[in-house]
Amino acid sequence: MKKRIDRRAARGRWVREQIHEKIVAACIELVRSGIPAPTARETADGAGVSLRAVFNHFPDLGALRREAFDRVQAQSSAFLSEEIPDHCSAARRLKLFIEKHARRLEFVAPFHRTAAMVESVDRQVAETMRKARTAAARDLERCLQPALGSFSAGEKRDLLMKLHMICSWGSWEMLRSHYRLSPDRARAIITGAALAVLADAERRPRTRQAALSDGGRRQSRRSGAGSRLRP
Repeated sequence: MKKRIDRRAARGRWVREQIHEKIVAACIELVRSGIPAPTARETADGAGVSLRAVFNHFPDLGALRREAFDRVQAQSSAFLSEEIPDHCSAARRLKLFIEKHARRLEFVAPFHRTAAMVESVDRQVAETMRKARTAAARDLERCLQPALGSFSAGEKRDLLMKLHMICSWGSWEMLRSHYRLSPDRARAIITGAALAVLADAERRPRTRQAALSDGGRRQSRRSGAGSRLRP
């Protein structure tokens, strides 16, 4: 009897998980189709469940949309999963990053538009958007870090802040929605602007702290090479 009850409970959990997944998937599909804020009825119809089922799984539509946003944001990390070889120059690394990042921006764009509608009045949405921006900045820094050894901490911070602004979803949205550019054209403009900022930063004289640090590394390598040559 106990095994029969356990199987029944497991079956019930599985059915509930399936319904939950259908509701989230329906919300995602509706947003992608151009409906920025699907109603409960639209979501229920898209999932093939009752209106009551939607609110059995979510306390309100805000909670549903946040879970849909988090799901899409997590999926978008796959666009930057492939590592860039360490031997690439900073310009090459930045160009490869933007190629991948542009695809991610296009993927999440419908959901960022929905979030932007309520970000100023919904603290949870604002926090979700803050985390998304922080993650994008972290990805950019991780990509460029191996090629910025000659930059001081302040120079690096200033450069990354400028590049983050250029590569942000806000810039992408302006090019795609306001100027109505294609994804390829928008990516080309962002790439050109970002590479120009990087080239300007590389032309500037490094601070004394960075120069000393870089010189110290070169001296250490020469010393190490000399000690290996001595018998």
